[in-house]
Amino acid sequence: MIDGQPPTFLTVDDEPAINWILGRLIACRGFPVDHALSGRDAIRLCRRNRYRAIFVDAKLPDILGTALVCHLRQRLEDPVIVLISGYFFADDPTVEELIRSGMIQHFVAKPFLHRDILDIIDRIALSWPRV
Repeated sequence: MIDGQPPTFLTVDDEPAINWILGRLIACRGFPVDHALSGRDAIRLCRRNRYRAIFVDAKLPDILGTALVCHLRQRLEDPVIVLISGYFFADDPTVEELIRSGMIQHFVAKPFLHRDILDIIDRIALSWPRV
C-alpha cells in the first residue's frame, strides 16, 4: 500500500479497447487504474501520480514503447513495467535485452489471454511490501 491507498496501475495503449480490458482485469483484482492513449499522456500522468506498475504498448502514436520505458525508468521510483506488443515476441532480442537489463519485468504478446494478464497482476501485487 502507498499512503494507505492500494498501489495504482497505469495502462498505456493507443487502442482504447486494450486499455479498457486491462483496466477491467486490474480492477477485478481490487487495484485502481489510470489510462493513457499516448506516451505524452503517460508522461503527464506520471508527473502527477505515483504508479507502482505500468503496462506499456510497444508501439504508440507519438513514441515507441521501448523509448517510453527508458524515459520512465530515468524519472520514476522503480515501477514494475510490463511491455505489451503485437509487434515483438518474447524471444525477440529487444525484449530479451529489456528484461535482462531490468528495464521491464514482464512481457505479454498480443493477442493475450486474460489469464496471462491476471497472473502478472497477481505476481506484481505479491512483490509489493505489505504495510
